Amino acid sequence: MPKFEIDKEFKGIEGVRAYHVALSIIRSLYYLPKEIDGQIIFHDTFEKMSNWFDELDEENKRKFLKIGVENGAVLEQEEIYSMLKFAKDENGVQFGKENINNLSPFAINDLILEVAFELANQKVFFYQTNK
Repeated sequence: MPKFEIDKEFKGIEGVRAYHVALSIIRSLYYLPKEIDGQIIFHDTFEKMSNWFDELDEENKRKFLKIGVENGAVLEQEEIYSMLKFAKDENGVQFGKENINNLSPFAINDLILEVAFELANQKVFFYQTNK
């Protein structure tokens, strides 16, 4: 697995797009079995699911996001690109259409997971006031 860095500052339209992709990964858990490793993941509303996910510790958030990335969410090419715009390779070069084809599917999934994990750990970042 190549080394990479995740930008922790999600801004603009691409930040919003990446945020919604991360949400779709979390939502994909609805379509998986009700129970995984002894934890109930089915909830009757997205709000309850979201609250459950927010209360998970970092290890479990990463675990369930990985399940969503690998088994749940079906992401379109543009959604993948919007996630990878917030990742850089070991030389500090941003991932994009030009260099993503050099990565294995597993490395791409790892990058998507890491960006989604960063987004899941942030507060809503694109609704700001001047207060």
